[in-house]
Amino acid sequence: MAKMAKKPAVVLGNLMMGRCFSLAGIPYIGITTKNDKRLFYSKTCIKGLSLPNPSKAPEKTLEGLLKIVDEFGEGLPLYYTNDAQLKLIAENYELISKKFKVLLPTQEVVDSSLDKNIFHKIVEKYDLPIPPTKHKSDIKDGSELDYPIIIKPTSRIHWFNSQVIKEIGSQQKVLLINNLDEFIYYREKIDQEDIDYIVQKYIPGPESNILSYHSFFDENSEPLTSYCGRKVRTYPYDYGLSCYLGLIKDDNVVKTSVDMLKKLNFRGPIKIDYKLDEQTGKIYLLEINPRYNMWHYLGAKAGINLPAIAYDYHLGNKTGPYPTEYRTDIKWLSAFQDFQVYREIKGKNLISSWGWIKSLRGKKIYQTYASDDIMPVLYGLKETSKGVIRRVRRILS
Repeated sequence: MAKMAKKPAVVLGNLMMGRCFSLAGIPYIGITTKNDKRLFYSKTCIKGLSLPNPSKAPEKTLEGLLKIVDEFGEGLPLYYTNDAQLKLIAENYELISKKFKVLLPTQEVVDSSLDKNIFHKIVEKYDLPIPPTKHKSDIKDGSELDYPIIIKPTSRIHWFNSQVIKEIGSQQKVLLINNLDEFIYYREKIDQEDIDYIVQKYIPGPESNILSYHSFFDENSEPLTSYCGRKVRTYPYDYGLSCYLGLIKDDNVVKTSVDMLKKLNFRGPIKIDYKLDEQTGKIYLLEINPRYNMWHYLGAKAGINLPAIAYDYHLGNKTGPYPTEYRTDIKWLSAFQDFQVYREIKGKNLISSWGWIKSLRGKKIYQTYASDDIMPVLYGLKETSKGVIRRVRRILS
């Protein structure tokens, strides 16, 4: 094997994660567990692999990772972007940490991020600022709940494939429940699928009140650097998947997050979600996600490339100081999904056409399109055209 100028990163992720490495000139091995091969076509991808989804075949996913070590050697920085990948790495951490450069928090923190019931226990243990919360086993008939509430699955690994979500017809992370009748209806549906969940007091306000903290903590629980984000819109409008994002400066979010993570002796990559209560100005903790995520592409474009900083940290290429300043005038957009949510909220008289158009002004980056990294765009167009041709053939046959 020819000697490379830089060790490649191993990226279990998507195109947006891959582009973080392309922006930094770092070679990477792109791995999809969801058959999204756009990741393979970004500028510095040296090898693309499709591995089984670890939520369905974790042994085969692990086997595929270890084959990379056979080909490229040990000590490559490893990146992971969803709960199933995190679970696989945590369950095999003793082996994986010998083969790859990876830094995880304590098992307690990992478990709490994967299971909202365990998360509730860690919240009580460390007195973290969450809305009033109950596990489903603590609820009698629902009449004792303070509506409106939200229902959250304790794990989202299978949530989006559940019959409940399929019947709703949109990828909602949680369910908003306004009264007892709605609770009884959805409780029966969810219990039929044996889904574990918690209920939480609803904090009023739109999804644009969701704030986030992003960082990488070293082995001494010190943040190398960080930035804060704010959702602009999600699809669906309530509790959906992000389709329009921006960065903000928020000292309260930073201080609250650092204080919390030091209590937890945290290590590794982190994203924390909060919801701002506009009436009180208080921020409530929603989730702790100890993994890499879609926000990192926006962060990298804005001036702080956390995956690249983690790469340098893991390989000892740099010990600081790391960049701390970042732009807040760039937004990330998933154009098709944002158009869908525009239609949804326009129908509810929550925005005008001109208001939506004005909200799109300014510098943007996109989920797929990038003028400085065009090959993934061309690949995506080719695959989309294949899908259109297949649908036309089915209609005409």
